[in-house]
Amino acid sequence: RFILLIFFSFMLIFHGCDKKGSWADDRVILISIDGLQGEIILHPEKYGFKTDDLPHFSRLKNMGSYSGQVQTIFPSQTYPAHTSIITGEVPPVHGIINNRPFAPESNFSDWYWFADSIKVPTLIDKAYEKNLITLSISWPVTVGAPATYMLAEIQSTSDSVSTLDLVRKYDVPNLFLEKAKIRGAIRVDKTPKDYDRDLLLHQLFLDSFKRYRPHLSLYHIIQTDYEQHDFGKISPEVKKAYVFADSLIGNILSLIDINNLWDTTTLIVTGDHGFKNHDKGLNVNRLFADKGWLTIDNNGQIENWDVVCLSSGGSAFVRLIDSTNEAFKKDVQLMLAQQSEFELFENRHLIGMLSSGDKEDFVLLAKDGFSFIRNNKKPYIYESFGGNHGGNPSEPTLFTGFMSAGRGIQKNVNIGQMASTQIAPFVSDLLLLDLNCNAKPINVSINNN
Repeated sequence: RFILLIFFSFMLIFHGCDKKGSWADDRVILISIDGLQGEIILHPEKYGFKTDDLPHFSRLKNMGSYSGQVQTIFPSQTYPAHTSIITGEVPPVHGIINNRPFAPESNFSDWYWFADSIKVPTLIDKAYEKNLITLSISWPVTVGAPATYMLAEIQSTSDSVSTLDLVRKYDVPNLFLEKAKIRGAIRVDKTPKDYDRDLLLHQLFLDSFKRYRPHLSLYHIIQTDYEQHDFGKISPEVKKAYVFADSLIGNILSLIDINNLWDTTTLIVTGDHGFKNHDKGLNVNRLFADKGWLTIDNNGQIENWDVVCLSSGGSAFVRLIDSTNEAFKKDVQLMLAQQSEFELFENRHLIGMLSSGDKEDFVLLAKDGFSFIRNNKKPYIYESFGGNHGGNPSEPTLFTGFMSAGRGIQKNVNIGQMASTQIAPFVSDLLLLDLNCNAKPINVSINNN
């Protein structure tokens, strides 16, 4: 009897509380390829791709609607963009105004991991209200979100805890990752990196999707972003990352094919931003340190600041500890205006797509060839080749892409220009989520019947 009790307790813990959808239900799979360049959707041959290098991108374009001119948000960073994709709002409205909170005392080491920082409803929130099954794999700013099944994106910033332990702490439901490991769906004994990380996430997504049949799935592919940061917009390493991402999309297409789900399933593949190349880095906090306006210790940490800069690739955000000190503000403005490597704006003068948070005193936009960095050990200007984003989203090089096929989608249609904020209301219409936001859905003749 004791053995039977243990057995049935085990079955209850690992299987008894599983919630599942039905293959007959309508569903949306929303996939983000981090750093997806819009031009690679439109003209892959210009980037050195052969006809059969990206077969699954090509298939999606032919069987659905697509765009290589998707304007992202400002700053064109991963966390604000992903939040705009699932809210339909720009950063000043949804509250995720950068990848990182403004915390100079920690050298801006933390990120916006937690969903309670978002000020408006998300697709996950609305799906929860409708009692729909949701699956979220490594989607940014989702720790604590009411997803049914979730492996949230979070990373350790100290030596006291591993990233894997943090992920286990915040997965939903409890033991979500461990259950998949026990089933043999994944193998994970230490924090995976690079391609191994993306493969683990992909295996978990495929297994969870087949097992739980969610109505809304969010899934984030990451390695393309890392390679473009390291090697610029295009290189053998970047091409390899895109071919890899294409193969992951191919697995999901096959999954939909095998289970005959195209009548009920809408597949959306998009990105959060494009990329532009730089060959020099800029450390604005070094300028402030040279003026005696802040102190940088031997470890590169910021101390005793009167003015400080949060660097974000193509943009940077400058804040005074006392914004009412007009004399000091003019000194800072004059010093920044004397630099030729970036454009200087007072935050109060930025409107429209360039609107930022309400606490920055100045916003800087890097000129071509330059990128703002957070490494305070570096001089103000130094040699640094790679790719960056974060700048003005109206620059075509920062446009991202969009491909969608399946239920409610016209075939072989080039949408042209669109905005990443249009994706959330589009998904809301497909799943009848009643998401209220400022953006309008994409016009691709949706038919929910």
